[in-house]
Amino acid sequence: MRIPPLFPYSVMLVIGMIVGSSVSGTIVFGSFVLSMSACFGVSTLLFLLLSFFRRSNVASYVFTLMAAMALGAYLIKGERHEYDFPFQQEIEQFMTSQRMLLVETYRDSGLTGDEQGVVAAMTLGEKQTVSHELRESYNVSGASHVFALSGLHLGIIYMLLSLLFPRRLMWVFGEWRRVAEWLLVSVQLLALWTYVMLVGVHPSILRAAVMLTVYGITRNSSRRPDSLSVLVFTLTLLLVIWPQWIFDIGFQMSFAAVASITLLYQPLNRWLMDISPLLCRCAILRRVILQTMLISTCAQLGVAPLIAHYFHRFSVYFLLTNLPVPFLATLVIYLAVVLLACASLSIPALTTLVAVALHTVVSWLNQYLVWVSSLPCASIDNISIGWLHTIVIYILIICLCLLAYNLKKGIRRRLG
Repeated sequence: MRIPPLFPYSVMLVIGMIVGSSVSGTIVFGSFVLSMSACFGVSTLLFLLLSFFRRSNVASYVFTLMAAMALGAYLIKGERHEYDFPFQQEIEQFMTSQRMLLVETYRDSGLTGDEQGVVAAMTLGEKQTVSHELRESYNVSGASHVFALSGLHLGIIYMLLSLLFPRRLMWVFGEWRRVAEWLLVSVQLLALWTYVMLVGVHPSILRAAVMLTVYGITRNSSRRPDSLSVLVFTLTLLLVIWPQWIFDIGFQMSFAAVASITLLYQPLNRWLMDISPLLCRCAILRRVILQTMLISTCAQLGVAPLIAHYFHRFSVYFLLTNLPVPFLATLVIYLAVVLLACASLSIPALTTLVAVALHTVVSWLNQYLVWVSSLPCASIDNISIGWLHTIVIYILIICLCLLAYNLKKGIRRRLG
């Protein structure tokens, strides 16, 4: 996989933020007293000026990297990272009221207890009605990510919008096809961002929304979007706007999971498809079960060190957990959308039928995860590792992946 050109600058930006957060105080130059924010800002301009008056491409590249590092320190040392948008308070109040109305719609449709709480948490981010015992079962089994609205939920919504408005039917517009395709993408992205504002703007879901927006625009421009480039661009954009998010747990875990899937999934999937006929003869089962397990494994490799660092826990049966969870979560969100549509159209019989089906699916999901959490040694608790250990673990994971890749490449070359 080709490294995006923005990647080195993004890395230096993150390093600058980490360095800047650990530096405090002021610097005195004669009679001038400069804050650390001002010093890093002046350093950024100085490195950019030096890169402009370069004598070699290598010097220009080095000065630009140093400017990115100084910019990261300047951003993190800034005083204000909150922004006031026009009608922000009114929009937030309106979306909160609409969210409460949708929760009441779930309750009026016949959903009760933990089932209603899980549906509200998975679709609207309202986790207050989920019992502590059930939430602990989700945490122990390694399925707590279904409560955190992120790329999984937004991807399901985007897939639903793509099914409702398929691009394959755009040929009926003839010479206006390109205009119709751009209108379709605009409607999809508008619906996507409306949903983001409805559930609240959080780092993980905002990351997914920006990535899907870039992906949709790039794809409609007849270009093949590169997942790693989109991820690096999204990381850089969000950190420039909200640099304090670099220390947010949800932000770190979201990007770690997506980066791990982006880097590891394709090479591991090619290797898995080579040996999959030996494991299972059914092609559908190979693609569905093995690839789902592969995605879960890649995501777990990305977030496991962070979970161990922040929550002092490691879920042993994460593969057993995440095998049915994506399918059941997709089914829950689709049924919830159908339920809300039937309730808004005042179709009582169909609303009741969908509510019963939704209640049954969520009940199955809860019972399964409670069973997984009750298995012996379901999780390893009381893990205590610092940031240095976490970084070393990530380095070891990267080294092992590179070693496996080079071994496979060397074996193929020898056999070839």
